Amino acid sequence: MVSPQPWNHIFVSKHHFATHLAEASNKVYFLNPPSDVNKCDITEYANLYTVHYRGFIAGLRFLPKLIQRATMRWKFHQLQKICKTKFDIVWSFDNSVFFDFSALPKSVYSISHIVDWNQDFEFTKASKTANLCLASSKFIEEKQKKYNLYSFNIGHGFNSIENTEKKVNLNGNNKINCGYAGNLDIQYIDWEIINSLVGNFPHIDFHFAGQWKSQANFNHLNNKPNFFYYGKIKAEELYSFYKKMDLLLLVYRYKEFPKQLANPHKMMEYLGAGRMIVSSWTEQYAKSPVEKLIKMVRSPEDFISAFDEVQSNVDFWNNEDIRDSRIQFAQLYTYENQINRIEKIIKNNSQ
Repeated sequence: MVSPQPWNHIFVSKHHFATHLAEASNKVYFLNPPSDVNKCDITEYANLYTVHYRGFIAGLRFLPKLIQRATMRWKFHQLQKICKTKFDIVWSFDNSVFFDFSALPKSVYSISHIVDWNQDFEFTKASKTANLCLASSKFIEEKQKKYNLYSFNIGHGFNSIENTEKKVNLNGNNKINCGYAGNLDIQYIDWEIINSLVGNFPHIDFHFAGQWKSQANFNHLNNKPNFFYYGKIKAEELYSFYKKMDLLLLVYRYKEFPKQLANPHKMMEYLGAGRMIVSSWTEQYAKSPVEKLIKMVRSPEDFISAFDEVQSNVDFWNNEDIRDSRIQFAQLYTYENQINRIEKIIKNNSQ
């Protein structure tokens, strides 16, 4: 499994796929981004190894195709020697390395799985030469299909963390709690809308958690009596954080970044918690069963009025039936179900 994030990164889709495959008695080798050492280490998970390698020569993509393929083939065999095994499947989330799957032995099945729109290095070559292409949004799938008809949008997986829940205590005294957890430094967040929400709804407590190196730029929010920042919270605390909210926010600059924001992974986490979601537009959930369970708006101008409408009827939007429907939808996309879905795709579309 080829990952652009290292094993010690906060767990994202690559890590979850790796652990669930290992739990199903598959032997999984997680290839970290290039480093200065060649070695294969065991992890805390049975059947799961983390692999370090020195990477490729600089400028490989500019070399003639024959040299590119020969170099990748040599590196592939070197990795097999390091791990003392033979790989049956190469599942890559990174099209900046091993981007020409035709360099691999014909017995190896290759998957190019693109989760983020900006994972766009050797996209064409990786898509063309893979046995199968997987995408997290329709825009990525459409781009892959230009080069490979065996391309499928499977969305994001859902990692249920309910059993590892650790309690989180909230600040504030208002009856309605609204939250967001994630990297607060990303360029996609619409801080103008957040500022308007905090100012226009003083009877609601707004709770934000995650990395926020640019916090000093938002003293106007920190000074508001109904805005609370918690810093980074651990993965096992997220479920408790979400469950204590009445409303969850996805406030992104969709009009500026429609393809990057077509399917934020956070939406699946939110759905799994069951709480009502007010969101900027998310293409993946348009015309889906979830569209009736959340509130999405296409324009920033409509966000405040949509939020007002929801907070006025928050008890309805969080009634047990609607809450359970959100959770049940997320459960359809557990990593176990995603793996089963991919297996069926492979069986039905074997080349």
